[in-house]
Amino acid sequence: MKTIRIYYESLEQAEHYIKPIVKKTVNNDFEIILCKRPKKNTELNDGAISAILTMVTPDVLITGTSYGKEYPLVLIEFSEAVSTEDHELQRTYGAVAAYLSGAYYLKLSGEKQSEKEFGGAKYNPYSTPKIFIDEVNYEGYVIAFWETQKDNQFTLKRDPRYPSCPPVIEILTATLQSAIRAFVKSDKDWFVKSLNELKKEESYKKYRANVDKADGAKELLNTWKNRRDTNLNKVRYFVKDKFVAAKINRFSHAMDPDRGILIFISSLFSQKMSVFGIYALVRPHGSYLVKKDMTSVDTMRKKLKIVLEMDRQGLPNWLIEELNKVIKSVKYLDEQINFQPIWEKYKNELLKNKVVMTLAYFLDGIYLNHNGVCIKWDKRALLNSNNGNFLEALSENFGFSNYTSPTNITEVVDEVDEDEITYSIVHKVLIPNGFKIVSVSYPGSQGGGAILPKPELGKAQPREYPDIIALPPKNSKIDVVLNESKGMFVQKAIEADLEKILRYKVVNKLKEALKETLFVAQVIDKNKELKNIVIGVSFGVKDNTQTTWKADKVDFIFRVINRKQWAIGIFKQSMKDLIGKIEGKTDFPKIYKLFKNGLL
Repeated sequence: MKTIRIYYESLEQAEHYIKPIVKKTVNNDFEIILCKRPKKNTELNDGAISAILTMVTPDVLITGTSYGKEYPLVLIEFSEAVSTEDHELQRTYGAVAAYLSGAYYLKLSGEKQSEKEFGGAKYNPYSTPKIFIDEVNYEGYVIAFWETQKDNQFTLKRDPRYPSCPPVIEILTATLQSAIRAFVKSDKDWFVKSLNELKKEESYKKYRANVDKADGAKELLNTWKNRRDTNLNKVRYFVKDKFVAAKINRFSHAMDPDRGILIFISSLFSQKMSVFGIYALVRPHGSYLVKKDMTSVDTMRKKLKIVLEMDRQGLPNWLIEELNKVIKSVKYLDEQINFQPIWEKYKNELLKNKVVMTLAYFLDGIYLNHNGVCIKWDKRALLNSNNGNFLEALSENFGFSNYTSPTNITEVVDEVDEDEITYSIVHKVLIPNGFKIVSVSYPGSQGGGAILPKPELGKAQPREYPDIIALPPKNSKIDVVLNESKGMFVQKAIEADLEKILRYKVVNKLKEALKETLFVAQVIDKNKELKNIVIGVSFGVKDNTQTTWKADKVDFIFRVINRKQWAIGIFKQSMKDLIGKIEGKTDFPKIYKLFKNGLL
C-alpha cells in the first residue's frame, strides 16, 4: 500500500495548508501521515531521506512510500525574507538536495519590501532556477510567490484563520498535485511524468516564461567579477579564470548565509571551476585586532585564534584546534597548506556538523582572508570516488538515490513541543476571542513581526521574535499581547526566556521598537502609546508534574496537560475580561514521530 508522509516543522502549515492540498489529490482511503521532521539525519534510516537531512532541514518534506521503499517527492521552504542576492542563494542547498534525490524544490517566497534602506545586492529570483536548468538540466526548482497585502508592501497576505499560512497560490497547488498524482500511479519515472503534466498548467507556463528570460550563470559570474571595492576586505566574490571564491563572514549561526551560497556555487560550477571560501579575518565588529588590516603572518595567527573563538558555536573543538595548529609553521602569507590528512583523520566526524560538511565536501580549500594562507584539499578524494562528475560522486557517497525502507514511526501521545504550544494558544484562546495575530513565530518559522531594538546598527543589528504578537479586540484596555512559548515545563529554560520578554514592560527602547513593528504592520497609529503590554508564558505539563513555580510579573499562564487538555490562568483583569473560556480540549490531529530501531 502506498502512503504519503508529510514531515513538518510547523503544525499549522502542515495541517491547514499542505495536507488539504494533498488530500484533494488522493482517494479518501489513502493514508496521509503527519510526522514531526527530525532535527538530525541520524534519526532516519540510511538512504535518500537521511541524505537530504545532512544538507538541509526543510520546512516541509513530502515523501511517498511504495513496496517498502520511501521516495522524496517535494521539499518545501516557507521564506518571508526580503529578496536580496544573499537571501535568494542562502537556501539553495535545499534545491541541491532535491535535485540529487530526484524531488521537487518548492519555495514559497515572500514578495514584501524592506521598510529600511539597508539590505543586500539586488537579484532576480528567477535567475536561480534558470541556472539550475542551464547547468544541470534540473527543472524541479519552482518558486511560488507569496503576495503582500494590497495596501501594505511590507506585510505578506495571510489566511486570517491560520496566520503562518499564505492564501492559495496556483503554482504551489499545481506542483504538489502533479507530483503526488504521478507517484500514486507509479513510483517509476514519476518525476518526469509529473513534470510533463505540470508544464501544461498555465501557472507553470507563466513562471517558466519568467525563468527562461532571466540572467543565467555567465551573467551572474560576470556580475560578481565586475564588482569592485577599494577595500578588498569588503569584496564578497572573487572570480577569475576557472576560479571562484566567496567570502565566509562567520562559521557561527550555521555559517548562514555563506553555507548555502558556497553549496550553490560548488554544486553548479565545480565541473569547470575551483571553488574556495575566503574566511574573513578582518571584520567590522570586534576588538581592535579583529578590525585592523592583516599584513603579517604573526597578525594572521593572532586574528585566526580570536575569530575562531568568536565562531566557536559553529565548529567542533577538533577543527578549531587543527586550524590553529596548521598555521604555526607558516612563514609567508602566500603559502599553501595541505589539509587533506586532517579531513581523513576525522572522516567519521564530517557529517555531524553542517558547516564542516560544507567545507570538506563542497570546497577545494579556504583562504585565511583574501590575502592570507591557502588551506587546500581534494574534495573528490574525500568522496572516495573516481567519478569525474562532482554531483554524481556526491550523490553516490551520500546516498541521495538510495531509496530505502521508511523509518519506523510512533504516535505522539502525552507530550507537546513548543510548536504545538504556540499553535494551541493561537487557536484555542486568541483567535476564538477576537485577537488579531500580528505575528506568530513557530520554531524554525520566524514570523513577519521582527522587532529591531538597535536600528543604529543597520543590518548588523539583532532581531527579536516574540513567539506571538497579538492585538486585542477593539475598545480593550490592553494595547498588545506578547507570549513566550516553551515545550514541556522546565523551570530554568522558561525563566531564562521569560526574563527577556518581560523587558518589553520596562525598557523604553524595546517599547519603541515594538511600536515601530506594529506601525509597519499597519495595525496601530504612529502616535499610539504602548502603556498596557500584557505578557504571558505557555508550556506543557503532565498530570504528575509537581511544581510550586510562580511566574513573577506575567499576566497569564497557558498550559497543555497530557497533550489532551488546555487551561489558562489569567492574573490581569483587563485580559480576563476578554477570555470567555479558560479550559478545554486541544483537539490535535493524529501526529507521529520517528521511532528508529524502536528507540526514541
